[in-house]
Amino acid sequence: MCGLRQLTTAVFLRALLFWLTLTVAAGAIAFPAKPAEHARDAWTYTRCANEVGDGYRNQLPLTPDEEKRAADSPLWRRDFVPDAYRAEVDRAIERRCHEQPVDHPERRAAFAVAVLAGGALLLYWLLPHLSIRCRRLKAADPSEPPRPVDIAVHDLAAGAGVNAPMVLVNVVDTSVNAVAFGHRGRRYIEVSGGLENKLRLSGGRDVFEALVRHELGHIRNRDLEVTLAVTALWWGFVALVVGAFCLSLTGYADSATSLRELCLRLALLTGVVYAARNSFLQSRELHADRFAASCPSNGAGTTREVLDNILSTLAGARPGRAGETSVWPFGTHPSLARRRAALVRPVLADEFTGWELTLIGCLGLFAVNLVLGRSFELMMFALRIGLLDLADVSTLHPLYAWTAMPFLLVAGPVVALGVRNSVLAWGGLRALGPHMGARLAGLAACLWAGLCLGCLIYPGPIGRRDDTTAVMLWQTFTGAPALGLALASAAVVAFCALLALGCEAVRLRRSLAVALTAAYGALIAVVGFPTALPASTAVYLRAAALALPLAGALGLLTARRPPPAMCRRASGAGYGTGSVTVVSSPMRRPLRVLCHLITLGMTAWAVSTAARLLSDFAPSSLFTLVSQLGFVLYGCGIASASLAPHDTVFHQRMHTAVSCLAAAGLLLTLNLLAEGRTTPWLVLILLGPAAGVVIASATSAAALYDLRHRRGRAPDTARAAARVAS
Repeated sequence: MCGLRQLTTAVFLRALLFWLTLTVAAGAIAFPAKPAEHARDAWTYTRCANEVGDGYRNQLPLTPDEEKRAADSPLWRRDFVPDAYRAEVDRAIERRCHEQPVDHPERRAAFAVAVLAGGALLLYWLLPHLSIRCRRLKAADPSEPPRPVDIAVHDLAAGAGVNAPMVLVNVVDTSVNAVAFGHRGRRYIEVSGGLENKLRLSGGRDVFEALVRHELGHIRNRDLEVTLAVTALWWGFVALVVGAFCLSLTGYADSATSLRELCLRLALLTGVVYAARNSFLQSRELHADRFAASCPSNGAGTTREVLDNILSTLAGARPGRAGETSVWPFGTHPSLARRRAALVRPVLADEFTGWELTLIGCLGLFAVNLVLGRSFELMMFALRIGLLDLADVSTLHPLYAWTAMPFLLVAGPVVALGVRNSVLAWGGLRALGPHMGARLAGLAACLWAGLCLGCLIYPGPIGRRDDTTAVMLWQTFTGAPALGLALASAAVVAFCALLALGCEAVRLRRSLAVALTAAYGALIAVVGFPTALPASTAVYLRAAALALPLAGALGLLTARRPPPAMCRRASGAGYGTGSVTVVSSPMRRPLRVLCHLITLGMTAWAVSTAARLLSDFAPSSLFTLVSQLGFVLYGCGIASASLAPHDTVFHQRMHTAVSCLAAAGLLLTLNLLAEGRTTPWLVLILLGPAAGVVIASATSAAALYDLRHRRGRAPDTARAAARVAS
């Protein structure tokens, strides 16, 4: 059951995608890290060989064929050493110039991958011990009687069917918290001093059991091994990139500029991987909550009610941040609203957010671009070791699309399972309607943004307009890569959603539906790269990629539709419950009209920017395109905030939109300053209008939000009076 749950949530596939991406990125460091000493030796050997060859070419007697050519043309001269004297000249070059230096990038690639794997393995075994030593955690003394906290944790572990972990107490920490960590063979549960004190209180044991069961859920779901491995792999990759960047500054590498540029791009990748790692950790928190809620409670209330009360208390402690306890999306824990909603509907724990699809698309396409961009080096390596014959080389710019197969076979199932889980989490057939369509459109947009960012971090054949080779299927229909990626994203999400709904309509067994969805995800990813398929099977695979979603649509049309009331209840269940109050600030009508006009202008500008991105994927620089994407996402965030079901979601979406705008403005400012097209004083002057745009957009979103909810509630006069007083 545990293995099936991990398969359905794509835990293993996501971790495998991280590992493949980082491994290939580590190996790519080997090509520009060519030693300068080797380059000097190669240049010296070439000069020496040319001198010896020129000497022999002018002194060797003419062959019969050359004598005939010289007789026919008095101006003829020898341009190369004849084959009859080639062996003699080669022996002379070897005697005078010694052995020709041969570059071995595969050895450097193996060294870089070994550093990544070895460092990650070392950190995997050391991190738990370092945590114990740094936090000064106290274990039980074997010579003394067991502590009450040890007895309580071991009893809960026995009831949950989990091997008893070692209990460590952090006596300095007075908060109410528990943490599970460790690696294979040794699991630990850290209990804070405040949580240990709960055992001595009459009403605190329920809180203690709920938090400990949550940590036991991490152990039961085998989260500790995967989580610690992903964390150690990320730290190992950071150390490798920093080491390669320092190497480019020492002058040891021949292509120092190329190595430095690659390291800077990989530095951007480290940020993406860090966010992906935290997104992975957030999904595991939801599954641990689900496990804890399924355990029976020894107290008056259920474990789910106790966890909900704890999360409600945390949300009330930070009202100014809409109950958030971390900086989304870079926090290790999901939002409190999402955790509370997942407690009510456990199926929401399997849902893929748009942010996760963005990261997966970014990682996948970055890796594919990186592999395809190194096709020339792969060809030269294959020629040197004899895997490829020189007579078979038809071009010096090959694109070995089959080398991207490992990423396609992993990223495809991850995306397909993510779409399926999201469709089912939002109600499936019961929620079929405009809300489901808007949700799928949002997922497709997020996947498109991730694919574009993957092309930007490492530009390759997919993102170049001047490449005549059709790497992806959509390049045969349009020459605009951004438009092609948008069509591909929409097609992938739509086809996977149709297949998921069709499986639900025919009531296919869950294990078969999961296997079919994963296989279809791999199929549609491979079909998108026509040059990676054998010509004899390409037609049949494309037919299967179209036939499966059409069969799902046919099953959907013939299925019995659920009552509309169920659809309405299921459509908003993904956001949980929350209060709805007046969020608009008191403002005079002329000023409010001005804010709406500014918002309309920003909306029109965002729509035109999105249209330009779809028609042209060749901006002046990477920062320009990323900033344009940020502005478009800001407009989408403002629009989605006005459609929020309650206050918590409204504030979350507003914070996300403002974060996108701030990131876009920062990148655009850095680009303009680097190109000398603006001054710091002008940037400071523009901060005022930018703040005005944010205030105007927030005002319009709040007005639409209040207008949508005015029939379902009475005005909150107390809150409005408080706003006026402030």
